[in-house]
Amino acid sequence: MNLPDLIISHEFSRIPPRFYSDATGKPFETCLVCGRGLLEPGIQYVIEKAIRNYDNFGTKDTIFEYAMCFSCMDAYRANLSEESNRRIDAYLAQNVDLVKRRHAFMEAENLDVADWTSNCVVTGQPAGRCQEYQIYCQCDGGNMLFTYMPFMISGEVMDDVVLLLSEKTLGEIGGFMDEYFDLPPELKINPVDRPVLIF
Repeated sequence: MNLPDLIISHEFSRIPPRFYSDATGKPFETCLVCGRGLLEPGIQYVIEKAIRNYDNFGTKDTIFEYAMCFSCMDAYRANLSEESNRRIDAYLAQNVDLVKRRHAFMEAENLDVADWTSNCVVTGQPAGRCQEYQIYCQCDGGNMLFTYMPFMISGEVMDDVVLLLSEKTLGEIGGFMDEYFDLPPELKINPVDRPVLIF
């Protein structure tokens, strides 16, 4: 999306446990794609986690999680079709004002990651009422930055986004997930139902 550049002075915190790797219980240390170390200051990257709620059992599970450096993130988005990237950007621009949202948090001096990620950034639906949802944040070394992230996207919104994607992009996402995520067979039936999308 074409968003105004930000200068971050104090709008950051140590990476909270919500964005730790569930597999290790610690902060992500390397980029999923290139293996570059991420915890040195000045290394910019994004963390994404896809989570499923199991209401009948009162529990939740992480479907996939990763950290990706900006260089690999740019390369990944470049592999998606121009049409898909344009449609995703237009969808978000039409449905959420990330500039206004961030301004409201900053005005309230609210740097509580739970508040930033507790409701879908598009629909406002609480995470606890979503069957599935994905959370995102931007980091620099060991710090999480309060830019236009962190935020949460509901499964309902991801379903909408998938409908915007071209066949080329769906193929790229499916191939990417097959290469980098060891998903169980039931989730490999149609991996684009849970796409890796860098917003």
